[in-house]
Amino acid sequence: MKIHIRSLSISVFLVLAALPQPLHGQASKAKGAERIGVYDSRAVAVAYVGSGFQQQRMKELSRQFEQAKQAGNVSEISRLEAEGQAWQARLHRQGFGTAPVEDILSHIAGDLPGIQEAAGVTNLISKWNTAELKKHPKAEQIDVTMQLVDAFHPNSTQRKRAIEIQRKSPQKLKQ
Repeated sequence: MKIHIRSLSISVFLVLAALPQPLHGQASKAKGAERIGVYDSRAVAVAYVGSGFQQQRMKELSRQFEQAKQAGNVSEISRLEAEGQAWQARLHRQGFGTAPVEDILSHIAGDLPGIQEAAGVTNLISKWNTAELKKHPKAEQIDVTMQLVDAFHPNSTQRKRAIEIQRKSPQKLKQ
């Protein structure tokens, strides 16, 4: 019986050893071949500014502000002014620093799965988000910045600025 089990074990080993080597390599390569999409969040913010999404929000804030002004609602005027200033400060940190842009990306959420699929990536991570990138140390990084920028349908000036901002180092701003 022991001889039979030993013979079977040797037979299985010989069969496995006889398999073409690429099959072994492909299996391990497929497991370790994670691909993540990285992007420059500043370029995304630059594409957002002036987009229809940003203009729509500006119009709504302006409408609310005018209503509060006409009604003489001082507290609402103050609240809207503070909201506008906070929004402007956040956009500045996003466009010139390395602040996260998830709020901006939410406007193109419907496009993100297609962008990921076209690039063959599993995640989208800002290239400035070192903590998240460290979670994927062996992943191949695919730059999807311009695909994200283009999802905002930028005009030629916006697109040019989104390209140019990537050539500069981010400013050190308070997050």
